[in-house]
Amino acid sequence: MDKAWEQEFAGRDRMPERRDRTPADRTPAAVRPEHAGGVTQVHEPGALPVDPGVPAREGCWELLPGDVRAKTLEKAGRSLVWWARVYDDGAPFAVVFGDRGLCRVQPVYRNGRAQEHRGERVRVEPGSLLSRSFDGRPAQAGGAGAAAPGRPGAPVERLVLDPPEAQGVLGHFPLDVQDFLQRPFLAGRRTVTAEWYYEETVEPAHTGLFVLLCLSTDRHVTAIEARRTLDRGATPDRARWHSLTCHQARLTPR
Repeated sequence: MDKAWEQEFAGRDRMPERRDRTPADRTPAAVRPEHAGGVTQVHEPGALPVDPGVPAREGCWELLPGDVRAKTLEKAGRSLVWWARVYDDGAPFAVVFGDRGLCRVQPVYRNGRAQEHRGERVRVEPGSLLSRSFDGRPAQAGGAGAAAPGRPGAPVERLVLDPPEAQGVLGHFPLDVQDFLQRPFLAGRRTVTAEWYYEETVEPAHTGLFVLLCLSTDRHVTAIEARRTLDRGATPDRARWHSLTCHQARLTPR
């Protein structure tokens, strides 16, 4: 294991000191501020360009050194959402969200070339992980369409997603999924880091999409793994989702 990885993980692998919880900490999750409030912003689907020359996530994962892959899986725990990609210079990087932590692996450059890889983990707060599956059936034709969850007349709560292109990725999901992924961040009012991965398959009558998305701050993370089928010529709101599995968790402060 290279020294850069060990040094980076050294400060990320300690549990926070135990302390008495405040009354707010003992409030049930269902009524905490991040689970209440207004209507989350509804995003519109954006373009999802595909580069056929880029290897799929499995191929990119294999480009990482074996010891780096092993350490990442150890730190993440049971894998929930993961992917690997390559930069323009061919250097691989990876994101793995598991029940123990959110891990990112990045190349370390020296003299303009990737020489090794550095890993970083933010721990998942024990007992905070929530997973949920959604029904991805399209809205009924001619109906008014689904409304975003929230109280009638409640204000629209808007997050700052970084990069902004994440809005177009998030916009492909059903409204209840968009709400699930955004709601934990409402109380913090911070910029939310967005990372994603997708693959597209093209058939004569339809296209298939496999998409992964992770939103995070220093205190919360949400993620989704989903697959959909879209008939030729149909708009994204008519897509058939075959699986929509979402996750939420709180992260321990660094």
